[in-house]
Amino acid sequence: MRVGFILLKMKNQILFIIIFVLFAGYQAISQNTFEQIISNSADQKINQIIEDYDGNFVMVGQMNNSDTFFPGGYAIKIDSAGNLLNEIVIQPINTYAYIFFNIHFYNSNYYLLGTCTDSINVEQKKIWYVKLNENLDVISQRESSLPIGKWFSYFNSIIDSDTNFVIAGYTTKNDSIQTYHNDPAFYKMSLEGDSINSYFLSAPTKMRYAYDLLEDTSNTQYFTFVSRFENTSAGQKLILTKEFDSLGIEPVPLGITDYYSPTYLTDTSILMCGHGTPDQSELYSLNVISVNLENQLIDYNHFEIGENMRDHPAMYNGVSKNGNNIYIGGTSNLDYYNPFWSTFDSWFHLVKINSDITPIWEYWYGGDAYYFLYSILATNDGGCIMVGNRYDYETQNQERDIYIVKVDSSGLVTWTQEIPTDKPEATVYPNPGTNQINIKNDNKLLDFELINLNGQIVIRQIVNNNLNTINTESLKPGMYFYRLNDNKNKTFVTGKWIKK
Repeated sequence: MRVGFILLKMKNQILFIIIFVLFAGYQAISQNTFEQIISNSADQKINQIIEDYDGNFVMVGQMNNSDTFFPGGYAIKIDSAGNLLNEIVIQPINTYAYIFFNIHFYNSNYYLLGTCTDSINVEQKKIWYVKLNENLDVISQRESSLPIGKWFSYFNSIIDSDTNFVIAGYTTKNDSIQTYHNDPAFYKMSLEGDSINSYFLSAPTKMRYAYDLLEDTSNTQYFTFVSRFENTSAGQKLILTKEFDSLGIEPVPLGITDYYSPTYLTDTSILMCGHGTPDQSELYSLNVISVNLENQLIDYNHFEIGENMRDHPAMYNGVSKNGNNIYIGGTSNLDYYNPFWSTFDSWFHLVKINSDITPIWEYWYGGDAYYFLYSILATNDGGCIMVGNRYDYETQNQERDIYIVKVDSSGLVTWTQEIPTDKPEATVYPNPGTNQINIKNDNKLLDFELINLNGQIVIRQIVNNNLNTINTESLKPGMYFYRLNDNKNKTFVTGKWIKK
């Protein structure tokens, strides 16, 4: 196995990028795959990722200033093989929080949307718009004021058919009724960052959220997806005109709620993922539904790691479709009581599904630290890229690293070496498995090695031409890689094995 360590220094900041080039298929493929940890001395978070015309990936979020601890807007650009091309931190001097939530790619420019705080009046929060060229140079930026005392804690956005940015999210405020009072909010601005319209709601209810939106296929209205909007803990679809006038509200089937990531499956159906609701759906699973435009249920399924561990939908984008490739993503074993700095071991959880929500495959990535998935993206080569955080409480003190995994359409991360196209000379099963691996071997004697993501051999055993069973009960759940070598150390078979 090759493990490459690359040290890059850019713009007076040092990034340690650990690129794990792993695994193999049995034939040459054109899909790039890679696995990276991007580490910095300051805390980092990536919220969303896009792919441009050249197959490069640009992702945005925040990086804390190591002196002031206030976050700055953070953007990273990598190529299709995972090599770092550029990175920027935008944080004006003597200012407070600057954070990017979303990124769009349009007419060869990158458009970044987020939130910031006025440098003089800290009660004045703003929507932050930044336009970048392909080199991540700033072309223009705008700041649009929000109602005094309110700030966006979360939003998602689209570019609609009128080429405007439309935002759905929720604002937070402190008031005499409640501390940290959340309200749904909607905002529209032009492609150049000019404010067009807004709709800020206020009510005595403490927790009300808007997470996502779509434009109707008629291009005359918006479907916005909210939670706890009208005295219910379940999810709802709020229908708004282009001017943000309310046209009605409908319940989401099976009580699915939060982090919906709605995506058009067809012109007449919408796919989404969210939390479950007691007595209606699976509470701590990735609950996936498809509905028609009238919000009636078409199909339903749920995915989880099991064993009393909780699954949580990806924070910003957990549903992504590109052609016939449909992916669902989330975090397995999320720590709900300490969601960012946990001592748990957790995983990125990725499922490739058919249009009827039946699974094609289901894999987990990570497991040796605390992983938290923020966004997935179905890529133009048929694969999928996942981005989020990795945190190891034994070596880090509230300073998260960025974790990126790009897989091919089979969910695999590949070796760089060529593998013979002949029929495999050994079969490893079940996969995924739990407490044992079975190996059916056509050769007389082979050396079996099981390797973790750190490149360490955790099991080595000689197998013969009979059915062999290897005990894996002592291993942590997660992703491993195996290889079978002959007595001349020639590799016959390689693969990935998942312990659930």
